[in-house]
Amino acid sequence: MTDKEALQIHINIGMLVGSVNRAMTKRFVQNAHKMGLDISLDQWMVLGPIWRFEGVSQKDIAEFCMKDKTSVTRIINTLEKKNLVVRVPDQIDHRINRIVLTHQGKQLFQNVLPVIEKTREEVRKGISDEEIETLKKVLTKITQNLEKDNG
Repeated sequence: MTDKEALQIHINIGMLVGSVNRAMTKRFVQNAHKMGLDISLDQWMVLGPIWRFEGVSQKDIAEFCMKDKTSVTRIINTLEKKNLVVRVPDQIDHRINRIVLTHQGKQLFQNVLPVIEKTREEVRKGISDEEIETLKKVLTKITQNLEKDNG
């Protein structure tokens, strides 16, 4: 067993999950830049529910993306500066902003889909559908374990 293999055995799961997340994020950004697209993975994750649920609230975006409201607000501010989304006050409750894609935002969303597919293919290379399903189940259980009240 090499030193590298021994080290891999001892890496704790949190470090491994973090490492995988960073590697996937880096690859997505590299693939996007190769296609001439200026978008981060976090921005893409926020665009998804906006595209899927036209006029979604910032609160719902945060829940859908599993991100805190402050992070989502910051990302939406960036998307707004890039002219990809606009905030529209809710017609009934003016305290709520509905987020809507601009024409430019819709175009970017469509342009990023091949990047997502390429990145997904690179991530899944050599991994069976069964293995992916097992990974999803295990990660879901870990999330549930950590969300349980410890008191």
